[in-house]
Amino acid sequence: MKKLILFAAVLLTANMLFGQINKIDTSFYSEALGEEKMVDVYFPPGYDENPELYYPVIYCLPAWKSNQNEMSLYYLNSLQSHINDSLIDPVIMVCANNNPPPFQGNMYVNSELWGNYEDYNVYDLIEWVESSFRAIPLRDARGLFGQSMGSHGSFRYGILYKDKFRALAAHAGIVSLDKGLWLESSRQQVILENPSGPPYFYNYSSGGVTAGLFLVSGAFSPDTNSPQTYINPQVVNYLLDENADYIDSVYQKFLDYDITLMIQQLTPEDNVGILFGCGVNDEFLLYPANLALTDTLAMLGLPFEFYSHNGGHGMPTGFRNRAFIFLDSLLMPPGIYNGTHQPTHQKIRFSMQNYPNPFDQRITIELTFREKSEITVSIYNQLGGKVATIFEGSKEKGIHQLTWNSENISPGIYFIKLQTDIGSTTQKIIKR
Repeated sequence: MKKLILFAAVLLTANMLFGQINKIDTSFYSEALGEEKMVDVYFPPGYDENPELYYPVIYCLPAWKSNQNEMSLYYLNSLQSHINDSLIDPVIMVCANNNPPPFQGNMYVNSELWGNYEDYNVYDLIEWVESSFRAIPLRDARGLFGQSMGSHGSFRYGILYKDKFRALAAHAGIVSLDKGLWLESSRQQVILENPSGPPYFYNYSSGGVTAGLFLVSGAFSPDTNSPQTYINPQVVNYLLDENADYIDSVYQKFLDYDITLMIQQLTPEDNVGILFGCGVNDEFLLYPANLALTDTLAMLGLPFEFYSHNGGHGMPTGFRNRAFIFLDSLLMPPGIYNGTHQPTHQKIRFSMQNYPNPFDQRITIELTFREKSEITVSIYNQLGGKVATIFEGSKEKGIHQLTWNSENISPGIYFIKLQTDIGSTTQKIIKR
């Protein structure tokens, strides 16, 4: 039976840096949670003027202690700028509230402490969006974009619900629960934040890492009847005992949520796009675990892109911009949808034209890029041997022309190959 959706929206028009932002702050009823939840929905330029078009959707997963307004604060100006500059196709973006008590977060999992937030995000939210707006209701039109806690959610949903999401972009997430990586660094920091022990008393308000461990304990090992009298609030099985040693039974529960272990369920054939990144100076000590995940992905043969930067836990502009282009390159373009998707155009991030063809001595190669690209342009003969490298280096967004002088090359059939950092194209040319 179709879920009952209660929808009340107030249209907000914000005159931001790149023009009018078409966004609504609204709410809908979640059956998984049994309550109304707040959600922000962004509509791209042209949404109201083109009522026949359906759009892909990026689901923004907020960070710990953030709410649905995170999308407006950190994403929308950049997103709309990319659309206006034709760097990406128009896309809807959705950001739902995910900061329930008692810890102002949920790690994007179901828990007895705060309810079934995983079901709320994966089922209720998507059904509401696709029944209320012109969102393409297909797996290849859905992407995930998360920061911090939202990074864990993006990975988790991208892995467990690979039939629902085409790609994910995740920054500064807890991607490993190996004791030798983030977890051990966190344990040492918890000791510093609670200097009274041993025996230790762990209070949620003692410090950021202590509180963060309460959050993940609430997600991975909740217990409203916790026997641990040395914690406050007493609603979880905290990972550490009074001597700050790991409790093995609790740790085993944590491992069920370890992204590095979970991701081994994926194969290259699952075709899940993965972009993730982290700052070298991350305040929550997450960089080593994120870097180690690259080895796991490489071992599994999974395609991925890792974005390393010199900053801290916050998402830099460079990652945000790269994420929009990455997701756009994998999601369906807008189009007419009536049971099947009829795209308005094919996805083209770069293109190459050659003229005249056939040619006598000189041929012009015209290249078009929708973003700055690292490229190599080479000529090959019919046997696959490289005849010449015409250009190797960077090209800015826009149209560029190269000329190849084939004065010392015999007549015949050749191939021009354009290799970029996101793909390649090869075209046949004929020298007379």
